[in-house]
Amino acid sequence: MEPVTPTSVAKPRYAFVDLAKGICIMLVVWHHVVSTWGLETYPLKEAVSSFRMPLYFFLSGLFFKEYAGFFDFCKRKINKLLIPFAFFFVTLSCIFPFVLHYLHLRGNPGASVWYSFVWKQAFPNIPVWFLLSLFWTNLMFYGLYLVAKKFVAKKFPQHATSSLVVLSIAVGLVGFFLGRYNIKLPLFWASSMTSIPYFCAGHVAFRYTKILAPNPMDKFNIPFALLGFGLVVALAWNAPPDSVSYVSNRYWFPIWSVYLCGILGTLSVLFLSKAIKKIPLVSYFGRYSIMVLVTHGWVQWGIIKILQENHVHWPRPVALAVVFVVTMLLYLGIIPLMKRFLPHVTAQKDLI
Repeated sequence: MEPVTPTSVAKPRYAFVDLAKGICIMLVVWHHVVSTWGLETYPLKEAVSSFRMPLYFFLSGLFFKEYAGFFDFCKRKINKLLIPFAFFFVTLSCIFPFVLHYLHLRGNPGASVWYSFVWKQAFPNIPVWFLLSLFWTNLMFYGLYLVAKKFVAKKFPQHATSSLVVLSIAVGLVGFFLGRYNIKLPLFWASSMTSIPYFCAGHVAFRYTKILAPNPMDKFNIPFALLGFGLVVALAWNAPPDSVSYVSNRYWFPIWSVYLCGILGTLSVLFLSKAIKKIPLVSYFGRYSIMVLVTHGWVQWGIIKILQENHVHWPRPVALAVVFVVTMLLYLGIIPLMKRFLPHVTAQKDLI
């Protein structure tokens, strides 16, 4: 497991990765729009839920680097993940709900909201959970990586990667069964553990495949994507509502179905995105997906509030479509504002 030499050269941008992230962040927004209206299920909900979050863990593993060591790695992840989580948790999960309560627009969130992310793991603007969970997943994987590199690779260099895979699967299984038996850990640690295999799969894909680069297998990207989606839909067809929830670390699928759907769905989105390469608006949302992630809950809430205050009574499918489309279009203005005024808390610039 050769170390990656630190470099000051800017990372190349892969257009299809931005498209894949754009597709997934739009699926996240759609899911939360539907959930706000109280729909327990909708077409393909369980299939999409099985890979929506795994894709982001996979991508993080795909771009994993050692950098200059563990402390440099931690510093980078604090800037990219922990600082955005802390800022948007304090502002949009704590302060803003109290402002709305003062204005008689929402109920009192209660003082416990300030520390709800520790054990309760439920709070206003819940999508920011992912940033904290991904931060822990990065640190956990780095620890496993160091074990494989410092201990296994010295005596059995040919088994370094396989040992990393085994360790990652073992941690993932622990996280999965903690969820299955409703055993909670603080700070989304259990969800992070469950997601380690996806992170590892991304890292292995980077090391041993040409998934990021053009290659002869690309001519099969669309057939592979369609086959993968088809298998995921078939596996999730009869699943009960909310069979997979990474935020609450709850899974009612068999364990092999959870991980198989997660990997197949992730690869399908990536293969499809690689075949298409770019869809301007979708790719734009993907490039700045962190900005959409941390704010879209309140944006869609505001749109719904306006519709309710004006006594708009559209058929539910029309209302859902309008809220979703308006939410996404508003980001054509919100994203430039956040880039301009909040670059240090949206992973655009380092704060420390």
